[in-house]
Amino acid sequence: MRSPYEELGLAFGDASVPYLYGTGCTPALADAVVDRLGDVDTVLLVLDDGVRGHADAVAAELGRRVRVEPVAVEAHERHKTLPTVQHLLESAVARGLTRRSAVVAMGGGTVGNIAGLAAALLFRGTRLVHLPTTPVAAFDATVSLKQGVNLSAGKNLAGTYFVPALIACDLAWLSTVPRHDLLTGLAEMVKNVLVAAPALEAKLLRALDDLTLDPAAALRALLEVGVEAKAPYVAADPRERGGALIFEYGHTAGHAIEFVSGGAIRHGEAVAWGMLVAAEVARRRHGLADTDVAAHHRLIAPLDLPDAAARLDSLDRAAIRAVLAADNKRGYGPCAPGEVLMVLLDRIGHAVPGPAGGPPLVPVAVEAVMDAFESVAMNALEAV
Repeated sequence: MRSPYEELGLAFGDASVPYLYGTGCTPALADAVVDRLGDVDTVLLVLDDGVRGHADAVAAELGRRVRVEPVAVEAHERHKTLPTVQHLLESAVARGLTRRSAVVAMGGGTVGNIAGLAAALLFRGTRLVHLPTTPVAAFDATVSLKQGVNLSAGKNLAGTYFVPALIACDLAWLSTVPRHDLLTGLAEMVKNVLVAAPALEAKLLRALDDLTLDPAAALRALLEVGVEAKAPYVAADPRERGGALIFEYGHTAGHAIEFVSGGAIRHGEAVAWGMLVAAEVARRRHGLADTDVAAHHRLIAPLDLPDAAARLDSLDRAAIRAVLAADNKRGYGPCAPGEVLMVLLDRIGHAVPGPAGGPPLVPVAVEAVMDAFESVAMNALEAV
């Protein structure tokens, strides 16, 4: 009998993580979670309250074979904090989890990070399963070992690296994401094409076109774009401290935009703006060709960003400077006061090398980033 889902293996150094995916296969995936975990006594199901319909179906299927303890969290940046992680840990202990238990994260990247950090800390590490329900989570965030939360100074300043036992996604979950959130969430796929896999541009654009006519096929293709681009890098650099740092492209300014907006500008669209800022910096400093800058706009155009332009213009500039100054890539290479490390491109598919053969991060004056930000914000407003 043909399997209701497909399986690929993700390598993170010596670790191998199965990724199961299909469409309309929730019961089979739930069975697979229990089968792959083996001797599991309890599942702490950490769920995004916004996907409760999907999570209820998963909990019912899991509950036929194992005790399930659901805990809902609000998937918002203001809750991506250490107190939320502590709440999960206290809930896990109060509900009787043991070293034979597992944490199952069901939601987007925010829920995955919160639950992932909790799993890494509970009993000094308990098994973790990701059930991603958004494009950012399914196609990018889970193809990484990073688990992190925010501090008052900025994004993802506290966290660790932790290998999940399993990743599983029913692509039907993603088809219920509001179209605007679905499109902006695909900015991570645009990033992957720009920095690592320009040969996948046609496949990406075809999938974006197919989202309305054949969403199941389009979502499969988008998953493939995410994995094909990123997997070789995280296999060689699982802690993303060397070559895999190219996937931080757009995240320096993007994280600042997202954080200062209080999450009103969601992660995907913030990264899209961040890539445009990075392209403008690279055009001015490293000769990125106008045609390559235009390629950024061509790939980002289908992601439905212009309605956020006014919000972008309203962001507190001093706050953006402060978040840039605390960016979590500091220390990977030389960076003077008043500078921030950025991934920049000198052509599509090729990052500017770091100093002395170090990671692909270039020190850039914060004021140069802000000048590029102002240019992008102005162009966005003029496009509305």
